[in-house]
Amino acid sequence: MQKGRSIRWHLFQVQLVSIVPLGIFAALMLYLHWQVQDEQRQHSQIQTVRLLAAAVDNSLDSTVERLAIFARLWSSSSISEEAVYHQARSALAANQDWSNILAFDANGRGVFRVDAPFGSPVPESRRFDVWRPVFEERRPVVSDVLDGVHSEVVAVGVPVVIGERVQYVLVAALDFDWYDRLLNKQGQVNGAVAALLDRNYRFVARSIEGDQRRGTQPAAGFVSDIQGQREGIGRYVNLNGTPVYTTWTYSRHGWGVTFATPSAPVDTAFWNHLLLLGLLLALALGAGTLYAFAKARPIARSLYAVEGEARHLARGGAISALPDSRVEEVNRALRALEQAGRLLQDAMAQRDRSLATEREARAAAEAANNAKDEFLAMLGHELRNPLAAISNAITIAGSEQRTPEQLEFAMGVIARQSRHLKRLIDDLLDVGRVMNGKIALERRPVNLASCARQAAATLRTAGRLAERRVEIDAAPVWVVGDPTRLEQVLANLLANAARHTAPGGTIRITTARENGEALIRVEDDGEGIPPEVLSRVFDLFFQGESTADRSAGGLGIGLTLVERIVALHGGEVSAESEGRGRGATFVVRLPAVDEPVRLARPERAVGTHAALGPVLVVEDNADARESLAMALELRGVQVLRAENGAEALATARRAHPALAVLDIGLPGMNGYDLARHLRKDHGERIRLVAVTGYGAEQDQQRSAAAGIDRHFTKPVDVDELIHALEVRVAASGERSRLP
Repeated sequence: MQKGRSIRWHLFQVQLVSIVPLGIFAALMLYLHWQVQDEQRQHSQIQTVRLLAAAVDNSLDSTVERLAIFARLWSSSSISEEAVYHQARSALAANQDWSNILAFDANGRGVFRVDAPFGSPVPESRRFDVWRPVFEERRPVVSDVLDGVHSEVVAVGVPVVIGERVQYVLVAALDFDWYDRLLNKQGQVNGAVAALLDRNYRFVARSIEGDQRRGTQPAAGFVSDIQGQREGIGRYVNLNGTPVYTTWTYSRHGWGVTFATPSAPVDTAFWNHLLLLGLLLALALGAGTLYAFAKARPIARSLYAVEGEARHLARGGAISALPDSRVEEVNRALRALEQAGRLLQDAMAQRDRSLATEREARAAAEAANNAKDEFLAMLGHELRNPLAAISNAITIAGSEQRTPEQLEFAMGVIARQSRHLKRLIDDLLDVGRVMNGKIALERRPVNLASCARQAAATLRTAGRLAERRVEIDAAPVWVVGDPTRLEQVLANLLANAARHTAPGGTIRITTARENGEALIRVEDDGEGIPPEVLSRVFDLFFQGESTADRSAGGLGIGLTLVERIVALHGGEVSAESEGRGRGATFVVRLPAVDEPVRLARPERAVGTHAALGPVLVVEDNADARESLAMALELRGVQVLRAENGAEALATARRAHPALAVLDIGLPGMNGYDLARHLRKDHGERIRLVAVTGYGAEQDQQRSAAAGIDRHFTKPVDVDELIHALEVRVAASGERSRLP
């Protein structure tokens, strides 16, 4: 038998075998962890540059929309160029992201520029060819960096159509400093630089050194990469000689958006950690060797004792004594270590499960937060559009220089956009009720052909089907359902088709009965649905890509409402598309029934406005109270006013009105309590109608429990309110004639 090595050597080998692989494993884990972090950093940087691109697109889209509104105002009136000039000065003051407003005719003649007095000579544009598509194709144009008279210029031009021709191009020069601040605000990361490039790869704006770099190009290597790939990330040396990781993407308007972060913090962190790991490994190996040599001495003594007992046993003797107690302690330590190892594995498994749960929860929270942010951004966009139109219409209506046609146009805008706002709020409330299962259906036999025609007529009147050809092939087919909700389904499907169909496109509505089912088919020849998102079109807040001429983006809840309402009716809805540019088809299937037997309906007595008598309007908001009172008075109704419950009770006891219109959210005594007091004082002689912002089903139930005859949600159509009041008066008169 060969002579073995000492226990010190074996323990040293144990140190080598134990520590060195652990060090290599730790280095590998460090490298893998760094790679994961690097991938996360790249993903985060790409998301950041996409958000920057979205912010730039939103700003340019907003500029086009605001400029187009001003152009339509010029087109729809016969005001002089000087009057347009003065309005342009006001518009420039109201839009901080514009630096100037100019106008040119089709021959390139400068009509005016806001930064000079009207009538001053306007130099002809040296790059007037940029605006040729405005006249020839009647579309907005966003320019690249142009060499202006004193400095570089980037501008947006929209057509001004007078008659049948584009007579002028209205140009807004963009404020570079505003875009520099936008990039600086959107991409606030230590040492990061965000930049905006035009289609010629020249700097338009930069979060740092924007004035110095404007009009120049970035490094040549970066330009060649961005030319060959629409989105990516790479390591470059910037114009200041600093190594950076640069991410780029393109906006919908063709501009490049870049986001660069210094590479030094990322690169040096890995090597610093690797060096620290190496030092710790060397220290551990040295300390372990010293410790092994120190522990070898008592272990050797214990082993010598075991050897002595073994020799004694070999000679046939009994073991007189156990090995040295220190050897027993080693055994116990090994057993304890084994137990500790099991506990450690259990703890690590629990930790891994906790980490997995935490990662899943974080991912879900981030997804929910992103969905919330996208929804709030879209909701803000959807609310601001009609509010902007209403604000502009109020400005027109309040102008002393308006024409009757302009006043009529402004009132139409206010009416349409108010209805649009009401639709948005109703959709938001409806989707909440549907998702929580709190919606109630008023079922009765419904002809889907009539619903289809009514929905199309409503959207056509609202202008939401403008420039789209709508074909209706509606065969009579009956179902049992809620007519209001079924018309809402058709309206949402038609609005979705119009939103994704370019002007001049065709939308076809078909109703038919097939195999005992009622079918509604809505087809369009619009942009279609990509196969990868076809299964998600009914998801809540899901948004498809917008068309270039789309004026309203929607909230991503319309198709969700369609699916849930159809399911409540015992049916199903499906979406079909052959891909981009091939149009889309939505098919609703509902249980069909036979046409109901028509019975003669008794004529309903309808009163006149004069027969209403005094109507008590109770509303704490002065504007809402006075506007409703004036609207009723303009229709010949005598109105009594009260701003709180106590005043309303006093007025009712004095004037004894037959009708009362109540707000629910009153100070002190709310509308429900006021209704109970009025019922107690006047009994069934008085008719109560609620006009309130509370429109949930439980609110309507509380109104009925308080004795309120009819419940309307704000804003209410005055003619519909008067009709409801007349019906109540007629019903009251019928009861008074009963024996």
